[in-house]
Amino acid sequence: MTLVTVLFGVLVATSVYERQTAAGKVAEQSAPLSADAAEIYRSLADADATAGAGFLRGIEESHADRVTYEANIRTASRLLSKAAARTGDSFAAQRQITILNKELPGYTALVEAARSANRENKPVGNSYLRYASEQMRSTMLPAAEDMYHAETRRMAAIRADATEPPWAAYGAGLLVLAVIGFYSYRLYLATNRLLNLGLVAAAGAVLVSLVWLTAGHAMARSSLEDSDTHGSASVQLLTQSRIAGLKARGNENMALVARGEGAAYSQEFDYWAGAMDDKDKGQRLMQRSERQAEDEVGQELVADAWAELKDWKKLHDQARKQDDRGDYEAALARTIGGKADGKPVKDTTERSFAAMDRKLAAAVDHEQKQFQEQAESGRGALTGLPVGGSVLCLLGVAGAVLGVGKRLSEYR
Repeated sequence: MTLVTVLFGVLVATSVYERQTAAGKVAEQSAPLSADAAEIYRSLADADATAGAGFLRGIEESHADRVTYEANIRTASRLLSKAAARTGDSFAAQRQITILNKELPGYTALVEAARSANRENKPVGNSYLRYASEQMRSTMLPAAEDMYHAETRRMAAIRADATEPPWAAYGAGLLVLAVIGFYSYRLYLATNRLLNLGLVAAAGAVLVSLVWLTAGHAMARSSLEDSDTHGSASVQLLTQSRIAGLKARGNENMALVARGEGAAYSQEFDYWAGAMDDKDKGQRLMQRSERQAEDEVGQELVADAWAELKDWKKLHDQARKQDDRGDYEAALARTIGGKADGKPVKDTTERSFAAMDRKLAAAVDHEQKQFQEQAESGRGALTGLPVGGSVLCLLGVAGAVLGVGKRLSEYR
């Protein structure tokens, strides 16, 4: 009886410690890595879209374009170094990091060559930028996306470990209660005494440990599942929306860069913008993001972003019609700003896209905070249980030893 009670105590302590550790990894390691992987993707996609916008402005490339592009490249480089140091045994992520580190210098060199040629009005600049963008789309962004999915899968696996019921501890606790019941019955037959206070105390201590373990695990599981359903799942949908928006924006710019050869880019724009807001595709990332948001604040941010998306698509349609009928300057002004028919164009796709992206970024930050709170709550639900459960089990051992020992001493 003493041995199984000690075994129960050890299993309570170890199982709770393992789940606390897993919950901590979700909140402190895996979730930040997943967020960093998503930010690497966003930074690269935004850099590509910004490079296209700067190229369209030609020698009038704005300082803001340059600063944004360089900031995105620095962010991607910094997060790649950070991820390389923290991914550990995630070979899938390490492989994608290697690809990105290899390709990034080549991409930036091509963009700089395109800029230099563009400033000198050399047509080859167009080819350089299109080649750089193709490298980004065909190699770098898929690698960043694979890295993001790898980290997301790893976070899901760690969360599953944290929410796995401690079956071994439950089984050991029930075994202890069965053994105590058996010995109580034997003592009753031998002494005709219905209750043994020591064994009653032992059973009570074990029962309290089991109830505490069950309640603590249930609370932790609930919080971690909420962190998934209304936290990381919402963040993933919002991140997918931002990524789709950046892909659409990049294709919108490249369709104009291509000057008459942008049909493929226009089709890509339709696909990614449709993924966000086309009910016929059955995806509607924005609608799913709004439905998944944790509270009214998150829902309002997504609704505002959705409104900006609709405005962006309307302006994009206007620009495409202008380009299709040969009015390139008007399409350019509608896309990045400038003058059309001698008048400044204020309502641009660039403005609508930027407003949408800001709202989505704010929604991601808000949902990420919700996730962190739920994940920390899940870990906190198990606080004190390893020590408290062990102490209760020791009290159970003491009660059993004293209870049985006292009865045995009566027959010496």
